[in-house]
Amino acid sequence: MNKTERREVIIDCAKELFLQKGYHSTTVTDVIEKARIARSTFYAHFTSKNDIFFLLVDRFAAILRDAILGINISRAEKGNELTGQIRGMTVGLVEAFDANRDLTQLLITAPQGIDNLFDEKIEEFYATILRAIRQLLEEGIREGNIKPLNPSIIAYCILGSTKQILLQWILYREIEDIYAELNDIIQYHLFGISS
Repeated sequence: MNKTERREVIIDCAKELFLQKGYHSTTVTDVIEKARIARSTFYAHFTSKNDIFFLLVDRFAAILRDAILGINISRAEKGNELTGQIRGMTVGLVEAFDANRDLTQLLITAPQGIDNLFDEKIEEFYATILRAIRQLLEEGIREGNIKPLNPSIIAYCILGSTKQILLQWILYREIEDIYAELNDIIQYHLFGISS
């Protein structure tokens, strides 16, 4: 196994432990034992478990940011084309969440208030997602494709409802087939609940 492969094994073992035991309860020793490596091997790659967690969060944030910013809302016409672009983005996000269920679960259920560095990283993750949503909303407002509402507040609403949907789908398993529910989710985010 080469150095890059060994590093990914360590990351995968840590991710699995973070999910099983929780980030705060997982120790470097736990990761070393699960990965079946020497302590020196761990420290040749990372200085702490924080390094691994931060790397995982940054990777996931980049995937989600790219999915959100991957549509061109300014070129979309009102109505069907905009709905189609939003649907494409939503499918991309759902696929990213589905492919990274472990990280999704960890990030939406992680207890805060125990470790300042951990808390800052979680806040940074959500700030990255909020910036991307806000940027997309601002672009849509400028082009007249989205109502001129406060983009920051609407970004919070979108993120909050998305987090709850993810909890119901991934953690509580109350939504069996998220793909079957996408039309309702998209329609709600685009048009609200008024008839």
